Amino acid sequence: MKVSVSAIVLAAALFTGAASAQAAKLQSKTIVVERPSQLPELAQIDGEAMYLHNTGDDQAILYIETNKGRTLAILNVTDPARVHDVAQVAINAPAPYDFVQSVGDSAALIHYRNDSGFAVVDFKKYQHPTLVQTSQLAEAGNIEELGAKGLLFTSATGADTSFDPAPQTYGVVDTSNPSNPVALASIDGVVQRLSRPETGTLFLLSSQGVTIVRRPRMEEEYAIGQMQMESN
Repeated sequence: MKVSVSAIVLAAALFTGAASAQAAKLQSKTIVVERPSQLPELAQIDGEAMYLHNTGDDQAILYIETNKGRTLAILNVTDPARVHDVAQVAINAPAPYDFVQSVGDSAALIHYRNDSGFAVVDFKKYQHPTLVQTSQLAEAGNIEELGAKGLLFTSATGADTSFDPAPQTYGVVDTSNPSNPVALASIDGVVQRLSRPETGTLFLLSSQGVTIVRRPRMEEEYAIGQMQMESN
């Protein structure tokens, strides 16, 4: 059977029209969806996790964990309409990890997926992030923020029951310099913890007595607020 040239042209036109109609259905005046193929090369990498960091000069930087934690792909996403590659940097993490939370203004806490502990990724030089590992963080079972420039971590030392809580070891780390976290204290055998949010104070009870973890800046702010209330 012979097919005329005009029939082929007509069929091609109908197919193109149908494809255009389908594309039109996916368009929106208020929402834009950009696939990886429409973005820079580093956005097309198979990633493990990602973290969004805002620099001091109002740039938004997206980090994508790749290569089983050994590499970070860096994208500048300050202008979403003009995303561009920055770099791909090796940080040589020993295992894949998840980003847990921010540490101050220029770092992030990570937790290794093989349960080998925590570490910190320092973004102070955003184009050259570095991995900071310390024995205190590696041995932590759980970590939480202690204000903007500190971390409080615990590690269980025994079985826990509702009537006889297992003693825990608490550690206090100063992260005001994320590239060099400083271990301030290790408190063993803690059986109870209380907090006073107004002053940011922690009370840790052990067989040695009560350890108090203070945050002077919060204490000062609370005192000023109290004086202002009394003067009104």
